Amino acid sequence: MKTFLTFLFLISLGFVNAQEKHETKKDSLVWTLITCEKGVEDAKIDAEKGIYECLSYGLIFETNPELDKFINEYREKKYGIITRNGSCVITEYSQCYSKTMKEIVFKKFGTDIFERSRKEAEALYLKK
Repeated sequence: MKTFLTFLFLISLGFVNAQEKHETKKDSLVWTLITCEKGVEDAKIDAEKGIYECLSYGLIFETNPELDKFINEYREKKYGIITRNGSCVITEYSQCYSKTMKEIVFKKFGTDIFERSRKEAEALYLKK
């Protein structure tokens, strides 16, 4: 009988704790890293450091991969703008980072920077 009462007592302690409310919080570290605000902040910090990384998302079809590689290298060497594919997954963070970085790049180099640098690189590539 003592064993049975002890067992009931221990089980009842579990029920008492089960009635307490537990708050569920978002994992602050992960949540902070993937927000739009963090993407905007990181883009501004990178730009202040002279890092202009403009990513494209989705499937990229290159008709001339060698030329595209030359253009990207030219753009990075001459203007410091890194262009590459950011994969197929677009997060809120990456969307806001890209939008902010594009605005910064356009403000610094002009809204035609990508087309202009492509034409410059193509002209050099054809001289090779």
